[in-house]
Amino acid sequence: MPRRLTVDPHCPDRTVLQEALAVLQRGGVVAYPTDTVYGLAVDAMNPQAVARLYGVKRRPQEKALPLVISGLEQLSQLVAPPSCTARRMMDAFWPGPLTLLMPPHEQVPPHLLGGSRRIGIRWPQAGLSQQLASGLGRAVTATSANLSGAPAALSASEIIMQLASTVDLVLDGGVVQSPEVSTILDVGVQPPCLSRAGKLQAEEIEAVLGYAIVRS
Repeated sequence: MPRRLTVDPHCPDRTVLQEALAVLQRGGVVAYPTDTVYGLAVDAMNPQAVARLYGVKRRPQEKALPLVISGLEQLSQLVAPPSCTARRMMDAFWPGPLTLLMPPHEQVPPHLLGGSRRIGIRWPQAGLSQQLASGLGRAVTATSANLSGAPAALSASEIIMQLASTVDLVLDGGVVQSPEVSTILDVGVQPPCLSRAGKLQAEEIEAVLGYAIVRS
């Protein structure tokens, strides 16, 4: 069974945070509460850790992994200069439950992209998510804590039931109050395309842009 520690997602205890960072630094997998559902974090720049995460989730290799950052200063490590549309979305909804699909920086390791020409980035509201990326000094993955195709885990117990000992550390922040996932918007096309409906409504996005988006 994985180690399980209680955590406040908004104000994590320093000792718990340091233990989670130690797991990430040695290439381990940490399950943690985000501002949507529970996610699985590994060091996004560690190819071995990313490969292990694909195995843990049984995720098809061609599907890219979404990432979380601790602030805009980490964005330049991952994407080409954002478009005006992308910046409007960041200004309006980050930090928050919006994942933006953007063209990757040419130096982004291919293990993060799968078969995609976009990379999904989010700056979440939850303090724990931000502090994991900040403490590590680079982005961490934010793929949902479940087997590929299974329902997203809404509690630490559900994570353990699905993933058992394949995860190194489970940070238990209680039962998720809102089971909605983040909204995914592709801003690499014009008009932007709603790739996945989620916590942020399409109408809220359109109100900021002043025009309709494509709904796939």
